[in-house]
Amino acid sequence: MRWRFVDRIEAFQPWTLLRGRKSISLEEYCLLEPFGRKGVFPETLVLESCNHLGRWLVMRSSDFEMTCLLSEVRDFAFANECGMEDTLEMTLRVQKKEEGSIEAECEATEGGRVICRGILILGFMSLGKLVDPETMKAMWQELYVKA
Repeated sequence: MRWRFVDRIEAFQPWTLLRGRKSISLEEYCLLEPFGRKGVFPETLVLESCNHLGRWLVMRSSDFEMTCLLSEVRDFAFANECGMEDTLEMTLRVQKKEEGSIEAECEATEGGRVICRGILILGFMSLGKLVDPETMKAMWQELYVKA
């Protein structure tokens, strides 16, 4: 099985903003069940979903020349849990762009409830060293729905 951390991209402004959704699948919400947290989507995967949103922002903003790696997490806090049948609504807003990185505030909500909020520092790297840029362009076409 291949994990998908962003299911739909709904808004895009180059180097500024990306808004997307992630629906919690049957396989994902039961991952913490062996640890007594039935029906809960792991917080680490919520954070990874926010990170993937940042990757899509960098890939599309750079015309699929760059991607990024998470280099730092600041002031990231979880206010609520999410789980079965929930859809995360995630927004990533760039606060600062430097030559080799961006600092972005990310917030994930579900049904109006804040799930988490915090700052991600994402360092740039060449996309072509990791994956075929044409494959990522095709995936973008599947994910992005213009409003």
